[in-house]
Amino acid sequence: MDFEIFYTEPALADLEEILAWSWAHHPATTERFANSLLNHVDLLSTFPYLGTRVRGYAGVRRLSHSPLGAYYRIHEDLRLIEILHFWHGARIAPKF
Repeated sequence: MDFEIFYTEPALADLEEILAWSWAHHPATTERFANSLLNHVDLLSTFPYLGTRVRGYAGVRRLSHSPLGAYYRIHEDLRLIEILHFWHGARIAPKF
């Protein structure tokens, strides 16, 4: 049985900000990038341990989709993947 993907409000705000910037600077490729990012995140429903552990934050993992990272937690008991943040790799990692 697959896991459900749940996007937190901070993750949705991050995504909105990232895509707004991308539309302004790369309008020809933003839609394709957004689709590939969300398709990559969707893989977590079948492969929840695909991302790597984030040092210093118990239970937080990072799925890399260059240049972004999708930070998430796995809730085994609920069969839920909680997407916490989308973050550009050049930035200091978010606090959880």
